[in-house]
Amino acid sequence: MELEKLRQSTFLQIKGIAWKDLKSEVTPILDILRLTEKRDVLAKDLSAGMMRKLNLGIALVGGSKILFLDEPTTGMDVEVKRSVWDALLEMRRDRTIILTTHQMEEADTLGDRIAIMAGGEIQCYGSPMFLKNRFGIGYQLHIVKDESLKLKTISSLVVKHIPEAKVTDETEEEVSFHLTPDTDSEFGSLFEELEEKKAKFGVTVTTMEDVFLKIAEISGKKYGHVDQEMEKEETEDVYGNLSTYRLNESLFRPYLFSFSALMTKRFHYFKRHWSILLAQLVLPFLLTCFCLFIVRSDIATFATEFNPLELDIHAEYGNTDGFYYGDKPATTALTEAYKSVLESNGVSVVNVTDPLQHVLDYGKKNIAKYLKNLLVGGTIDQDGNGNLNLTAWFNGEPYHTAPMSLLLMHTALLQKVTNSGEIALTNAPLPERNRVTFKAPAKPRIAAAVLVPLTFAFLTASFALLPIHERATKAKLLQLMCGVPGVLYWTTMFLWDYLVHCVVCILLIIPYAVLVHYAFFGIHSEAMGTALLLMLLYGVSSIPFSYLFSLLFRKGNTGFFAVIGTCIIVGSICIVMVTLLVSGEPFQRRTKIDAATWVLRIFPTFSLTIGMSNLYGIAFDNALCEGLSQETLTMTCNESSIDKRNPLFGCCKEICGDECKKFVHPITWERDACGRDIFALIITGLIYFFLLVLVEHFINSYIFREVKFRLSESRVNRSLPGVVVEDPDVLEEEERIRNLVAEKSGSGDEALSVCELTKLFVPLCAVNQLTFGIRKQECFGLLGVNGAGKTTTFAMLSGDSSPSKGNAYMQDISLRRNLKEFQSQLGYCPQFDALIDRLTGREMLTLFGRLRGLSESDVKAKVKKLIRAIDLKEDADKQTRFYSGGNKRKLSFAMALIGSPPMILLDEPTAGVDPVSRRKIWSILAQVRGKPNAAILLTTQSMEECEALCTRLGILINGRLRCLGSIQRLKRKFGQGYTVMVKVKTKKRMDVEFLKEVKTHVDSNLKGAKMKDEHQGVLQYHVVDPSATLSSLFKFMSSMKEEFDLEDYSISDTSLEQVFLALAKGQRFCN
Repeated sequence: MELEKLRQSTFLQIKGIAWKDLKSEVTPILDILRLTEKRDVLAKDLSAGMMRKLNLGIALVGGSKILFLDEPTTGMDVEVKRSVWDALLEMRRDRTIILTTHQMEEADTLGDRIAIMAGGEIQCYGSPMFLKNRFGIGYQLHIVKDESLKLKTISSLVVKHIPEAKVTDETEEEVSFHLTPDTDSEFGSLFEELEEKKAKFGVTVTTMEDVFLKIAEISGKKYGHVDQEMEKEETEDVYGNLSTYRLNESLFRPYLFSFSALMTKRFHYFKRHWSILLAQLVLPFLLTCFCLFIVRSDIATFATEFNPLELDIHAEYGNTDGFYYGDKPATTALTEAYKSVLESNGVSVVNVTDPLQHVLDYGKKNIAKYLKNLLVGGTIDQDGNGNLNLTAWFNGEPYHTAPMSLLLMHTALLQKVTNSGEIALTNAPLPERNRVTFKAPAKPRIAAAVLVPLTFAFLTASFALLPIHERATKAKLLQLMCGVPGVLYWTTMFLWDYLVHCVVCILLIIPYAVLVHYAFFGIHSEAMGTALLLMLLYGVSSIPFSYLFSLLFRKGNTGFFAVIGTCIIVGSICIVMVTLLVSGEPFQRRTKIDAATWVLRIFPTFSLTIGMSNLYGIAFDNALCEGLSQETLTMTCNESSIDKRNPLFGCCKEICGDECKKFVHPITWERDACGRDIFALIITGLIYFFLLVLVEHFINSYIFREVKFRLSESRVNRSLPGVVVEDPDVLEEEERIRNLVAEKSGSGDEALSVCELTKLFVPLCAVNQLTFGIRKQECFGLLGVNGAGKTTTFAMLSGDSSPSKGNAYMQDISLRRNLKEFQSQLGYCPQFDALIDRLTGREMLTLFGRLRGLSESDVKAKVKKLIRAIDLKEDADKQTRFYSGGNKRKLSFAMALIGSPPMILLDEPTAGVDPVSRRKIWSILAQVRGKPNAAILLTTQSMEECEALCTRLGILINGRLRCLGSIQRLKRKFGQGYTVMVKVKTKKRMDVEFLKEVKTHVDSNLKGAKMKDEHQGVLQYHVVDPSATLSSLFKFMSSMKEEFDLEDYSISDTSLEQVFLALAKGQRFCN
């Protein structure tokens, strides 16, 4: 439904909102959630973030006093998430909100009280500040290094004021210390000395995530879920030794291992995908049996061999009526003999003087009785020469009366001559197949034109499903990035599918042999063998044809039905063609038909259908003479009046001469044989597979990309928007990278150098001359709101999309010139999970471990260690389609690590992951960051993740870096003050005068302090005074705590999120 229809939905009506109030109720909700511009968009066309806001809006409408929200902001970017938080903060004044979330910052921002559960029980409960004090770890002090402030100097200065301080992290840019809460009285003097030394520093307070992890640790011990030694082992050396990763792996890649891994993947996928199993094996077999059964019912009437029938008029028809006539003395004896024979056979006879009149009168009197009872009669007369004329009369309505009437007359003659004797008459028809072969086999040929496309359509279409699925999910991209050649990828696809195709062909030939062997193939084994050969060669052509067809589609169902439709359409054309061929068209039209058939043979279905149709015709001609009995041949060929146009004329060897029929092998180049179609299937199969490999190789080839790059470069230069004045740090970084590229010295300390990388989607410039470098042992964060160009940048670096301009280098390997080698150095976790849904998590990791070139023993050890490290033990052997969103992200992350690639690209790796698993991923990434020659490029919506992992980060605005540097540097440079939290004691919360006094004191002494929130005795202020320092703030709050007997306070630096949101306001799409 459309968003506008929300006001008319049953949700509002169920909640009892009056019709006149619907619009006024919905419009504010749309405004609050920033959905006004999307009010007329169909819900199915909304993005995931928009969909979450719509679900939230449905919960909010109607003025519900209690709201239950289950992870309401999942999938939303930072800016949208903040707008939802602001809306909920406003609404909580009038409503009770109960929400669940994996985002601890969300709980901290929105929750007045927070409950943390484990093992189905509440482990702790209280306000955010209470929980931080009870379970928190204090403060983190971050100090930026410079020439005058080295680690030794900084450490001695901090320890001088706070002996308990400990170094928790150190990078090339900054050092971090842990400060316990009970030492906050010393913060003022420490910060004052740092400020005197012109140090750049900041402080962060305990977060709710720290509290959650502490609770998780406690509850884990309580329930026996955590083994500290095991946990330490699990996070130890998960990444592995980088030296085991072969930089020239493409030259020594064990193709046999890759082949084995890809074939194993196909086996697991096939055995679990019942719908494909149905489409490939069961459905074609059942469809063939059904169609052949229908065809057989039509053919069976011609192929039945009847049992001999003894012709006895009484046994066949019971008591009947008859007549006789004979008025000459010479005929009296014979007449009496005839009368006696009729009566002995149960025929009631009368002597008539006018046989014709008797028959007419009998019929007029009772036509029904006439048709049933008056069956035979006879007249015996003598001509003038004394010759007897005997006439046997019969009723033509019942079967067999003609031979029975003759039998009765002949018996009378026998008894007249011999005075005794009987004649027995038996009807033993020749098998009707001998008569069918006299005709052209039109019905089986047309049946083939209907049957073959219908049967093979589902089989052919099923081969397109997996290629489409792997391309759409980017699973194929990840496999190729492991160094798998495109030829090997498609070869393994083809070999498995062709194996399945061969099994299906053997299954399908069985119904032909059992149900309609003679009608379709005659009596020669060559016809059956040729039919099987046609089916097998059809797979050679149709499988690569379906692969090429799959490149046109992004959805498996669409591609599946498109292939089926193509087969049916081609089959319909075949029906017309076969009908014309069978009907015997004039020479001129047949020539045009021949030309059309050669063109249409580009479709494998057409070649198979026409080939099978021709095969039936040849089989009939070959079996025509040999299927006739000797009696039939003698009787037919002795007829002096036989016409040469009679199909049996060629069977009469004594008289046919040059027109005698000869055995014709089906595999010849004749017009009505199968040779042309077999040739077409082989050639088109080779062409289609060559085109497939060519497309795969050419698109990724340097020549193609370079030509495409050159053609687009001039257009890009004309279309690029003007570059605004940039941050000096960004300009300095661009100059550094350009010099490195110009000097071709990118193999120094740089793990990755990105130079003027650009992507243009006219009229949108997604990435605009992006330039930056990532050093070894560095985690570089790339931040930006939706549409800033992060994912497009990742797509270009991973080879999924070609840059419109610019280049990237890694160990002197060029993205544009050596794409395959460049890709093989990357481990990539895309934004959307690139998983093969029918494989388990363990099988996915094993697949990519083998593709990375790990030995079998190393693969097993590495997979086991990774599964334990990312908390996937319980779900490792489940199919990935049953994974939760968080487990899918954890698996995608592990797939990026296996094989120890030197450069790791992570696009929102922890989205939807619970805090405990998220911290484990962070620990693994911190381990990777410490490896020599390893580096990480990370994009995320979690600012805390950036602060935990990134040594440097850049913020993208409109496809360009807006700023660049360490986190603390960016905070100091773009920070907007400090956040001060004041918590009064419980007994004072309701004291209005006391609260007023506290507020007045803050307003009078903290210049630029603005109250942002007040709830449950907690006052939150934002101090934006440029002259305010951390030392002065801590001194002021320390004295205020004593003066007003406050329960607690906290001061934190500008958060990275605040910096990000301030800079992200400049995001615009460029024309």
